[in-house]
Amino acid sequence: MSNISFSLLIHAHQPFGNFQNVMEDAYSSCYLPFIEMLARHPAIRISLHYSGCLLEWIEEHHPDFFGRLEAMVEGQQVELVGGGFYEPILAVIPPEDRQAQLSLMSAFLKERWGVEPAGAWLAERVWEPQLPAALAGAGIQYTLVDDMHFLAAGLDQDQCFGYYVTEELGQAIKIVPGLKSLRYLIPFRPVEQCIAFLRESAEKHSGGLAAMGDDCEKFGVWPGTYKHCYEGGWLEEFFSALESHSDWLRLMPLGEYLVSHAP
Repeated sequence: MSNISFSLLIHAHQPFGNFQNVMEDAYSSCYLPFIEMLARHPAIRISLHYSGCLLEWIEEHHPDFFGRLEAMVEGQQVELVGGGFYEPILAVIPPEDRQAQLSLMSAFLKERWGVEPAGAWLAERVWEPQLPAALAGAGIQYTLVDDMHFLAAGLDQDQCFGYYVTEELGQAIKIVPGLKSLRYLIPFRPVEQCIAFLRESAEKHSGGLAAMGDDCEKFGVWPGTYKHCYEGGWLEEFFSALESHSDWLRLMPLGEYLVSHAP
């Protein structure tokens, strides 16, 4: 039977110093309900990234959230992903600042959860070819960028169901195409359309990877999405559908796929 691995990398961020009421609204309408829904579906295994300044705010105002994440990390349901601590666009800051931002985030995750992140989220998914040395120099093994980068480099869409290796100054990292099709489907189209896309992808690219990296805020903060995802039940239906197709749909964090498959 044809099969495909499906990896979600979900990213959460609020600007440093944002208004308290905005932070509380984002927490109650998105960050908390998303993680509660995930806990109800332990077979849904994903990668999560929270910017460092958001984690600092959560630790101060909702410290019980850290316990929820710890249980999921220990149960290998969630892979925590690093990045720049204050969510800088790495390509436009000095090299020494890139290193400091990445190292600060990794140190935070290690101190709080004992995790040394293998992956890094790129703010605004901005990629430049001088980033591998900074990422690898901070112990990062992979990152995700939009599939448009691969298409612009001359690949076609059928070559975006896996991952690649790139290097700078002899330091290599793995880069994963995040599929635009999935970003536009999830969570805005009916669940059956999402499953149909994954099924078609499995038939065309059996053994491959369908990856999506996108904002957590689209599951509750964006206009109308709290009602759609939680009150309307879209996210519950989506997670249940993924579970019901586990015979051909392999759910796993990105880091797990990358260490078990060749580029």
